[in-house]
Amino acid sequence: MKILIICSNLIGDTVLSTGVFNSLAKKNPEAKFTFVIGPTAEPLLKNFHNIEKVIIIKKKKFNLHWIQILNHCSAFKWDIVVDFRTSLLSYFINKKKSYIFKKNNNFHHIEQLNNSFGFDCSNLKIDTNIDEENIVAKRIDKENKYFVIFPGGNWTPKLWPIEEYNNLIKKLSYENSKIKYIFVGSRKEKNLYFKKLSNGVNDQNIIDLFGANLTLTAAYMKKSNLFIGNDSGLMHLACACKLPTIALFGPTNDKVYGPWGKNNIIIRTSENYDYFKKITINQKISYMNSIKFDQVFKKIKSLGYCE
Repeated sequence: MKILIICSNLIGDTVLSTGVFNSLAKKNPEAKFTFVIGPTAEPLLKNFHNIEKVIIIKKKKFNLHWIQILNHCSAFKWDIVVDFRTSLLSYFINKKKSYIFKKNNNFHHIEQLNNSFGFDCSNLKIDTNIDEENIVAKRIDKENKYFVIFPGGNWTPKLWPIEEYNNLIKKLSYENSKIKYIFVGSRKEKNLYFKKLSNGVNDQNIIDLFGANLTLTAAYMKKSNLFIGNDSGLMHLACACKLPTIALFGPTNDKVYGPWGKNNIIIRTSENYDYFKKITINQKISYMNSIKFDQVFKKIKSLGYCE
């Protein structure tokens, strides 16, 4: 059996799609998967066991990259095609059955997938390998608590000020010396945030994962205690790793993209999402200033980490 998956370019949307991959692989254990995916999200597939081919979308002028992808995919008859992009590609290729994502933002993204495809898409999961797990085992112990911190994201208006993250970490360190902090994100985000994020924090309490690959980051998340971060792909990655999550929301829609699963907390700005829909967003500034570090600290304390 041959299954073609046409994925999003975004890390978050791809993580939210893993429930679909896993359901299809469970129902069709003999199937071989081909993925069409952007280069940013492609590393998430590193340890998926049923892959026959990965076609990375390399964008060209006038969308000519889709012609190349169509030429490749047209050479086969597919048993199942899953299209998360609602692209023309899925209409032109030869297939027995297709699942086309139909967007409806009255529901959470996972519920939209369930409604579009007609089967359970909620079992989010990112596979890690033994080498990654061994690396984590050497760094994570049972004596301490490990909080994953992600201060970045792809849109400035939804980024909580880095000074608030730093104040939160210093407050937590004062209250509980057994908490260690795993900083995650890209190399670019390290250059932007690491100095201010770590200011006044004991180096021995920091694990620097800025720039690490996504599946190694997932391996650390699976052994950590809490994730704190902005609405982002790495927030969704934490949820897929079953890591309890505190997600910070402002001008994005938590009803659609809030953390999926149990044991998660959403902290919103004083303004709700409807407010942000009515205003013109300045792309260069953060709209997250109404969330203060004490507010986040109280939520963490309520979970029993600072008794």
